[in-house]
Amino acid sequence: MSEKILVPAAEAAKMLSIGRSTFWNKVKLKQLPQPIKIAGLTRWRTSDLHSFVQREITLADKQT
Repeated sequence: MSEKILVPAAEAAKMLSIGRSTFWNKVKLKQLPQPIKIAGLTRWRTSDLHSFVQREITLADKQT
C-alpha cells in the first residue's frame, strides 16, 4: 500500500500520536508544519510531517 501524500488534521495528529486539540494548538503556535489548502480542504503534506519528526529527533539527540 502506498503512503498518502496529503492527510487531514485528524490523521496528521494520529501520525504524531497527539490529540486533535493539541495538534491544532501546536499548528496555531507554528510549532508544527502549516497546512495547505486545496479545493477548500485543509491538508498536511506527509513529507512535512516526516521532516518535522526527523528534525525533532535530531534536536533531541544533540541534547543528550
